[in-house]
Amino acid sequence: MAMAEALSEHPQVERVHYPGLPSSPSHALASKFFTAAAGNAKGGYGGVFSFELKGGQPTADAFQAALKIGFVAPSLGGVETLVTRPAGTSHKGVSPEQRESIGIKEGLIRVAVGIEDTEDLVRDMLQAADQSSYCISSNGIK
Repeated sequence: MAMAEALSEHPQVERVHYPGLPSSPSHALASKFFTAAAGNAKGGYGGVFSFELKGGQPTADAFQAALKIGFVAPSLGGVETLVTRPAGTSHKGVSPEQRESIGIKEGLIRVAVGIEDTEDLVRDMLQAADQSSYCISSNGIK
């Protein structure tokens, strides 16, 4: 949740998809089923989320290249933090128009949070988002 919260406040991030955020359309339903109050012993909303970077594919690629902790991978299984860009992996065979219609934008990044230190991961994600903003500046993308 700390990563989703931190990224939701970053100026380079257009939108964060995570049911643990109060701004999520799924927050009330997720709270009903996933929190400690709902009987979930650990509480929480899970370790997978996605977010959209401004600038599309160039900034998403720059973000992934700037990561120091998370691994770029085509799937999201493992104990380490894994990051993927669905438009270039799982949904690559789908036309851009179809991807857009189902919410898979070129700048969408999916993250499966691993066992690394949360503060280290947050710092890494924020520095990568900062680096991706340089891509926008140098390419003239707004």
